[in-house]
Amino acid sequence: MSEEIKDRDQVEIEIFTTEPRQRAMMVVELPEEHQRFYDKLRGRIEKFVRDKGLNDNLTSILLLAPDLFVLLARLVLDKRVSMQAKTIAGLAIAYYIAPIDLIPEAITGPIGMLDDIVVAVYALRKILVDTDEHIVLHHWNGQDNLLEVITNIIKKADDLVGHNILKRIEEKIFGK
Repeated sequence: MSEEIKDRDQVEIEIFTTEPRQRAMMVVELPEEHQRFYDKLRGRIEKFVRDKGLNDNLTSILLLAPDLFVLLARLVLDKRVSMQAKTIAGLAIAYYIAPIDLIPEAITGPIGMLDDIVVAVYALRKILVDTDEHIVLHHWNGQDNLLEVITNIIKKADDLVGHNILKRIEEKIFGK
């Protein structure tokens, strides 16, 4: 990373040109409102986890919520990402910030982020169909391997809710 990038709300991305061995770097800044959302969300989750004494497995899943949100926001801003992928990311972001969803945070606290996480990983699975994996991974600032995260969350959601129900929800939100 270059010296000028010091904030968590900036990411340096590598742009590959048509010329062999020629690369350029550019910075994508996360808008301040997205960064504030990230900080507030992470703080709420960390406080909830401390207060409730949740197990490590659930804690690690809940702490994915802000990282997934930032990843989706960065993908929306990246010029290399197709409009279709940006639309899918935008829908997932809208689901995050919507006051009413399947498990409302207003009633359940951060546990209500579980459905947001599931929607985010399903969105990322769709985005990865037509977006270079390296672009998506470059924007990921989570600690765990993103592809493993996606696989694990989808498997856990399938086991918990059932594949057929999740498939119908996915089709309703993102189309076929």
